[in-house]
Amino acid sequence: MGRELLNLLGLNIDWIATPVANCYRTGNHLGIQPHAFKDMLDFFTEDIEELTGINVAPSFNKKGADILFITPSGDVFADPGTYTCMGYMMLFHYLKVKYGLDVTWSTYASEGGNFGFFTSHETMKRLNSKMYMEARRLGVKWILGGECGHMWRVINQYMDTMNGPADFLEEPVSPITGTKFENAKSTKMVHICEFTADLIKHDKLELDPGRNDKFKVTYHDSCNPARGMGLLDEPRYVINKVCNHFYEMPANTIRENTFCCGSGAGLNAGEDMELRMAGGLPRANAVKHVHEKFGVNMLSCICAIDRAVLPDLMAYWVPEVDVTGIHELVANALVMPGETEKTTDLRAEPLLGMEEQADE
Repeated sequence: MGRELLNLLGLNIDWIATPVANCYRTGNHLGIQPHAFKDMLDFFTEDIEELTGINVAPSFNKKGADILFITPSGDVFADPGTYTCMGYMMLFHYLKVKYGLDVTWSTYASEGGNFGFFTSHETMKRLNSKMYMEARRLGVKWILGGECGHMWRVINQYMDTMNGPADFLEEPVSPITGTKFENAKSTKMVHICEFTADLIKHDKLELDPGRNDKFKVTYHDSCNPARGMGLLDEPRYVINKVCNHFYEMPANTIRENTFCCGSGAGLNAGEDMELRMAGGLPRANAVKHVHEKFGVNMLSCICAIDRAVLPDLMAYWVPEVDVTGIHELVANALVMPGETEKTTDLRAEPLLGMEEQADE
């Protein structure tokens, strides 16, 4: 309420106000125009083909598709989120080839995040409405959402009452496994970690976790998915199936007791760097603990803001640790039909034991 009153007085920060204006104008926080959004995914398609020999070109604005996929625009704009986005693309291509699943992206509803959450309820409602409007226009069955934090707080707690009921959509059921996502009965929107965990549980993905063997992974429970909606086990299930080396941080720093990244709610700005490094210190200390004890070198998370801010936090406090989204790890392990011999990961870095082949 205090934030909303200040916003009405015109007192806000550019890192929130500008993304809100961009999203209202172009459909995403970054102000990316539809043709530019498509171009960015086309670039990823070329990168993936260079690495795997497979063209995973996604579909855009396809009417009658099975599922509409919406992710935060940060995933198509900046590393390491871009690798997570490439992971989505590879997964959807795999499901199309193997099972005929038709997933489409939208150049209009091109933002899953919602910075209206940091300004006012009315703005949050307006920015969220484009998801249902686009799902109705395209005639899809239900919506699949990418890895984001505040996006899922808004969807889980407010979406149905703000812009629902979405009676024109079907209750989400996986067309591949037959699983009914009961928790999405009202919103008609499923988290991609739930979706992928279900696929893995039913042995629908061919995986080689050894491709992630150079990583010793830990997992940061992003505040909104963890405390805000209880998404605790599915990400860990996926990580354990695509990685051989997973280590939890201390119990009093994870799950419902998770520490803040120190840079959410609009604090991800360069002028706030000192505050961010102090705010993220508790999380960094927990990462440092598992780095020193187990040799952890990769911090995974399911939040676009975390993927944007944790690299700076790690570089300052634990420089030996990098940051990744879960679906980057999924894509590394995914054995694609017709792929060439895989010697590198999505970052074009050699797999463990493939250093010489990758240099050739």
